[in-house]
Amino acid sequence: MANRPIGNRRGFIVTLLMLAPSTVLIAVFLFVPMLIVIGYSFAGRDAYGGIVPGFTLDSYRELFQPLYVPIFWNSVKLAFWNTILCVAVAYPIAYFIAFRAGRWAPVLLILMLIPFWIDFLIRISAWVVLLGRNGFINAGLTATILDEPARMLGTYGAVLVGLVYAFLPSAVFPIYAALQPIDRALLEAGRDLGAGPFQNFRRVTLPLSLPGVMAACLFVFVPSMGVFAIPVLLGGGKSIIVGNLIVQLFLDFRNMPLGSAVSVLLLIFSSLGILIYMRALRRVEAARA
Repeated sequence: MANRPIGNRRGFIVTLLMLAPSTVLIAVFLFVPMLIVIGYSFAGRDAYGGIVPGFTLDSYRELFQPLYVPIFWNSVKLAFWNTILCVAVAYPIAYFIAFRAGRWAPVLLILMLIPFWIDFLIRISAWVVLLGRNGFINAGLTATILDEPARMLGTYGAVLVGLVYAFLPSAVFPIYAALQPIDRALLEAGRDLGAGPFQNFRRVTLPLSLPGVMAACLFVFVPSMGVFAIPVLLGGGKSIIVGNLIVQLFLDFRNMPLGSAVSVLLLIFSSLGILIYMRALRRVEAARA
């Protein structure tokens, strides 16, 4: 009994030493920059774009001007439609891999990961070539149904295609992770009780996979709000969203307090999304219990 406190203390010290490197890295590369950005958002700005130390809410008041409200609304709208499309496409893919692929499931999952091995800008630049006036898609369309190449780059649809392509794997994997553990005996019991394929899916598969669907919505919606390269490369910078606005405020207008305020607002919005997800997940788990 006397050795138990010593063993507990030794285990605590070992755990603390194991967590120390990751804790230091998180503090240095995540929390410290975050605190700097939050501090900049309350600072002033001189005539040359420098930071004036102090505390002011001018940057946050400026965000509610009519100039910036459409940008935030456009960001929410684009992220919303991207989330809807990604989940709608990802669910059948994840369902097929979990229930129909069999021994080919690991191969299909690896194929989903292969695009991540290539640089993000290179992959999006490939879509610039595909959607260009002389690209592969226009070549196929002009050879079949169109008389002249269609204008695809610089449109809202091109940005949406790029977003769906970029974030589709982020929706497939959480849905697959929720579908894979489902007990197949439950589906067999539903069939034995006379449930058809649609009823079995609606009453068994879909409710059990809702946590994965909610996680997919979170993993797609939140980063879609702050993406920068896709609207610039595929939209020509015409579809200005929050990510573009932050870059322009920091680099073009040299207004770091206002850019920091936009970043803080995006951080708050992302945190609210995470809180909503956690609350919805608890409700789903409580209803299942």
